[in-house]
Amino acid sequence: MMSDVPQQQSHAQLGDPDAHADEVVLARFPWLTNRRIVLFVLGWMLLFGVISAFISNPFQSEPSATASPNYWHVMFLHGLLIGMVALGGLLACQVFELQSKHVRVWIALGALAATIPAAVGGIFDKGVPGYEVPMWIQIAGFFALDEILLTLLVGFVLEYRRRVPVSRTLPFLGATLATASLLVAAVMGHLAGWLLEFGLKPGILRSFAKSIGYTKASDWSTALIVSHSHQIAVASMALIVTLLARQFGYESLTGAPRRVARVGLIMVSIGVIAMSYVYVRAGFSTWAPPAWFTSHGGANGIASDDVITGVFVMFGGLLIVGSLAVGKLASLARWPVRAAGVWSWVLSFATVAIAGYTIELNETHFGAGDPHAKGAANDAVFTWLHQDLGLFLLPTLALVMVIVERLVASRHHGLIGRAIITGTSIGFIGSVVYVFVDTARHGPGYVITSVGLAVVGATLLATIWWGTIRTGPPRPLGAPGGSAPAHPVPGTSA
Repeated sequence: MMSDVPQQQSHAQLGDPDAHADEVVLARFPWLTNRRIVLFVLGWMLLFGVISAFISNPFQSEPSATASPNYWHVMFLHGLLIGMVALGGLLACQVFELQSKHVRVWIALGALAATIPAAVGGIFDKGVPGYEVPMWIQIAGFFALDEILLTLLVGFVLEYRRRVPVSRTLPFLGATLATASLLVAAVMGHLAGWLLEFGLKPGILRSFAKSIGYTKASDWSTALIVSHSHQIAVASMALIVTLLARQFGYESLTGAPRRVARVGLIMVSIGVIAMSYVYVRAGFSTWAPPAWFTSHGGANGIASDDVITGVFVMFGGLLIVGSLAVGKLASLARWPVRAAGVWSWVLSFATVAIAGYTIELNETHFGAGDPHAKGAANDAVFTWLHQDLGLFLLPTLALVMVIVERLVASRHHGLIGRAIITGTSIGFIGSVVYVFVDTARHGPGYVITSVGLAVVGATLLATIWWGTIRTGPPRPLGAPGGSAPAHPVPGTSA
């Protein structure tokens, strides 16, 4: 049963050093701690983010919304996305204080096994078929991601069976559903990859494809890729916002802020279930989500899956972070890191949902990929904007603020938080100019956006440095304060 009794925050949630941060993962490698793995994955993502600027500069991975995706760009981008999900798994162990040592170890090692091969393989996996070695290197990383998600689900189930108080909360429920959705999306990605490489083989796969309406491997793989990419991005956001809720003080909220946050968490959970159903159905049938709020003979309209993800997951998340901002105003004043996490989510919602709905409701102008439409150039830039900035970078920065609060000394929080708010604000203004005002390839929108991204990149580099040099000896597995989680506070909260 879930109750509405506010729960006192644990020691780790209040921004103090995390009990598991300096835990040694493998006894024979005392330098391999959870802290270093988290910061390594973050640094790896930053490195590949910089490299990506040389691959798709000026920020336009695809020429239009309906163009066939560039296979190499997509596979390279997986090096960043795998790291994003791995970070979520690593932090879930800490934020929800999972007690199983085996779960924590397997997720920590899985993060390394997933991030490195997926990224290195993505550098050279330029086509299918034809680049078999880098492809299989990437596949090894993809399987490691499956292991992370499966292990995290096991960890959640173990906590629930132990009746740990946190397992009866809405953030815990939302994180569990998001992890399950991520795993389903990953499986769809595996099947799409099989179809691209081997086609409808063996015969049983051909028979199954025919039974759901597909006679060509390319048609089915396209449907799976669309569902896979949409579901894994939004499920990642759902996992991130549940971590924000737990870390930034949902359980100590009272009154109206708590009630609004509860509504938001329920919306996110419902949204994850609904969008998972939509994308699985679309991936395993010829059905496509219909457009809603149509006009001009159906040329304008918002895709129904975008309504579900934008309203339930993204707006639900906005209610959560908004409640944290109102209910924990004093904390936000003392810890700008939390304000930066909230602001990153707000800008993500504005970038993906508000700007996206605006374009979808005016497709007669923007063209939906039609190169002859008056706003075709704007739509092409938005293809980058909503994906790389809105769905990936900004939610990841919100997740990074959890890292900062747990792993970086508090004396650096003010500078990090304010710098992230400044950088994301500049980047958002620049991207809006780039999409809606001036689409020149190296015009003012591009320049302003680049300045904002440079500020963010420099701040992340400083974050990694300050997190790495933080003093404190590593704790062996099983040592007091190392592998043992903080004692649960009696009582439960929803």
